[in-house]
Amino acid sequence: MAEVLDIRGGDEQAVARAVTLAAEKVADGQLVVIPDEAGYHMVGSSSHPAAAESLLMPTDPIEPSAGSNAQPDLVVLGPDAPSLLGLASIPTDSDELVQRLARRCWPAPVVMDLAPRATPPNNCSASWWTRVSDTQRLPVRVPAHEVPRGLLDLADTLLLARPLDLTNTGDPSPDSCGSASLILQAGPSRFAGGDTTIRIRKDGWEVTHEGAVGAATVARMACRAVVFVCTGNTCRSPMAEALFRKMLAEQLQCRDEELVDRGFLVGSAGVAAYGGSPISLEAAESLRERGIEFASHVSQPLTAELAVQADHLVTMTKGHRDSILEAWPDAASRVRLLNVNGADIDDPIGGSSTVYAECCHAIQSHLQQLIDELLDDSPS
Repeated sequence: MAEVLDIRGGDEQAVARAVTLAAEKVADGQLVVIPDEAGYHMVGSSSHPAAAESLLMPTDPIEPSAGSNAQPDLVVLGPDAPSLLGLASIPTDSDELVQRLARRCWPAPVVMDLAPRATPPNNCSASWWTRVSDTQRLPVRVPAHEVPRGLLDLADTLLLARPLDLTNTGDPSPDSCGSASLILQAGPSRFAGGDTTIRIRKDGWEVTHEGAVGAATVARMACRAVVFVCTGNTCRSPMAEALFRKMLAEQLQCRDEELVDRGFLVGSAGVAAYGGSPISLEAAESLRERGIEFASHVSQPLTAELAVQADHLVTMTKGHRDSILEAWPDAASRVRLLNVNGADIDDPIGGSSTVYAECCHAIQSHLQQLIDELLDDSPS
């Protein structure tokens, strides 16, 4: 019979002791039941043959439904995206989407169902990898819950996880915990519905199971995010954002509010913005002369979250680019100057309406090349 540890309302030390015990059992090839953000999972080591074989046992070994796939699909839990994406075979035209979803969806109850690579990883269970290769399905996820994250740290191995049925009270069903040697009981999960699963292949992506994260949210996460960056987000970058929205919508033959449906999120920010300021009167007037009403704009700072989630950080000057790279070196591949020739777009602040009009014209003259590049790179 499984040992049950109730960690509901437990302090950090109690949870840490429970996770340590779970890690010891996982290292020994045993299975443990752990809470997660949107349910409970039975987990075991990906490198221990006995654990994988137990997890792959049919969920209903006595009477599986006719034509059903008796073996369950196991989700691979890892501490970060690189540890998981290295197991997959990701087509070149899907790589940007996969990296984008990894940045935005993880850690969270979102599974990416990818195609596995041709060769098995080192020290993995042969039975599990045979199953993955046969089905050509590699479901992977980075958890946010403290228990699986702590277990991953201590176990020093990827975990194989099987989602469990729940009772009406949100606890793991006793019938589904029979193979476990330890159950960590934490009460109902924070989110209902289980993991959301996104299937990604060369021909596109689709939500195959809508769980804790809705399909509409996934669609936004899958969009390419273009963020224009200046200093205070009141002059140059909002003008660039507004002009880009108009020009992109015209090229895609859609309305501004339909850009999300066409796969684009557009915004702007400032490397030294306080946030909450309106667009400058002169910048708003320059846009108005081009048929764009953007007076509702409110400035925002370029935060770490925004910098991580953006696919394209388009800066007005080399100084803005350098500020971003100093703060977030990993963003190097996603930062570029608006002017591809390397020239700065000078700050018009304090200038006359003519200066603002000239700045607006300079920005607009470089946007078409950016749009052409983005549309050329977009999946058909």
